[in-house]
Amino acid sequence: MATVPDKIAERLAFYEQHTPVWAAAAASIGLSSTQLTALASLVNDARNAFDDAQAARSASRAATTVQTNAMSALSEFGADLIKTIRAFAETSNDPNVYAVAQIPPPKPPTPAGPPDMPTDLTATFIFPWGIRLTWKGSVAQSAYFGVFRRLPGETNFTMIKTFKDKWFDDTTLPTGISSVEYYIAAFRDSYQVNSAALGLQFGPDGSTMTTSLGLAA
Repeated sequence: MATVPDKIAERLAFYEQHTPVWAAAAASIGLSSTQLTALASLVNDARNAFDDAQAARSASRAATTVQTNAMSALSEFGADLIKTIRAFAETSNDPNVYAVAQIPPPKPPTPAGPPDMPTDLTATFIFPWGIRLTWKGSVAQSAYFGVFRRLPGETNFTMIKTFKDKWFDDTTLPTGISSVEYYIAAFRDSYQVNSAALGLQFGPDGSTMTTSLGLAA
């Protein structure tokens, strides 16, 4: 164990405690009065410097807190002003507002691209006469779905509804038909992504047979 501690505060305390002890018995421990006077002066200087450093650190922490609060208030208020400028530029439809304010105009939105393809299209019979369709998909970034249906004798599919739900009850089926085909399309902007088509055959005994027909064109 070291005689004199390494840490500054503990080292200073060591010499502050030992200075009067050594001064009282200088001759008995081989020290002169000149040495003890010099030690006392150095201890005093060290104490003053230590206290000044502590005060400076406290002042620095306080100043940092003041700076943080001031910058937070400035940033919040400045952000509100920039929002106001951008809103004014938009409502006045004047892009020159950005040049006058010397702030960049907002970047045009990045195109979202095509939506995810609807998957897992399934159908269940609804009593007394209807079909419930369910599927998986995403309506993120303004996507939505469309239900397409083709009845017997029809050449093309017809879109019967658009919405954001992932299920649809078709209760408008003509009575007595023997089959029907469906597919779901996901839309976003000008994009359309179709699911696999699903074919249903209705038996005379009320049974229903489901057939996957592959991706809709």
